[in-house]
Amino acid sequence: MRLDSLLHALCLIKTRSQAGRACSEGRVFVNGNAARASKEIRAGDRILWRDPLNRTEREVEIVEVPQGHVSRADARAFYRDISSRAVEDPWVRP
Repeated sequence: MRLDSLLHALCLIKTRSQAGRACSEGRVFVNGNAARASKEIRAGDRILWRDPLNRTEREVEIVEVPQGHVSRADARAFYRDISSRAVEDPWVRP
C-alpha cells in the first residue's frame, strides 16, 4: 500500500492529501530515510513523521498492512507506537 494511503487509512494523518504534502515537504521518514508518498509500505516498516510546524514527531511500526477500508476502531491493530515526543529544536531536520 502507498505511504500516503496508509497514513490516512490508519487514521494517523487526517487526509491523504495532507499525508502527501507531508511527504513532499520532507517530514515523513520510512526506516530512517525520507520517503515519497508513492513508497510501498510493508509489515515491519517504521514510519516517523513530524507535524506541519515541526514541533512534535511520532514513530510507529507497521504490524500488518490493511487490505481495503479499515474502520477507525480497528485501525489501531495495524500498527504499534514506538515513540511520540516534542522536538527540542523544531528548525533542525533529523
